[in-house]
Amino acid sequence: MDLKEFIRESLVQISKGITEANDELDGTGAAINPLNVIVNTEKSQAYGRTGQPAYQSDQSRIVEKVEFDVAVVAEQGEQTKAGLKLSVASIGIGAGGQSDKTNKSESRIKFSIPVVYPGVESKNT
Repeated sequence: MDLKEFIRESLVQISKGITEANDELDGTGAAINPLNVIVNTEKSQAYGRTGQPAYQSDQSRIVEKVEFDVAVVAEQGEQTKAGLKLSVASIGIGAGGQSDKTNKSESRIKFSIPVVYPGVESKNT
C-alpha cells in the first residue's frame, strides 16, 4: 500500500466512523465532531465550547477531544477479496494451521475527534 492509499483509506474510515457514531447517538444529546466549536486556549481543561461563548449563551456545551493512537495493518493477499484490507492491529493467538500468502505492513496513525458528551440536569441544583 502506498502512502496515498493509506491516507485516503484512513480518512474515509475515520469519516464514516464519525457519521455512524452520530447516527447511533441520535437523540442522546451527544455530538461527534460538532459544528461551530469555539476553541479554548491551550491552558484550558476542555478543548472548547459549542455555539456562542458561555457568557453569551446558556446553551453552550463543553467540547472534549478524544485522542486516538492506532496501529493500522494493511494486508494484501490471496484470501482478501478486494485485494487490500485495512484493519486496526490487535494482538492475538492464531490457531487452525491455515497458511496464507499475504503481505502485511503496519503503520501508526494519531488523530483526535472533538466530542460533546450527553448532558443531564444536575439533581444538586
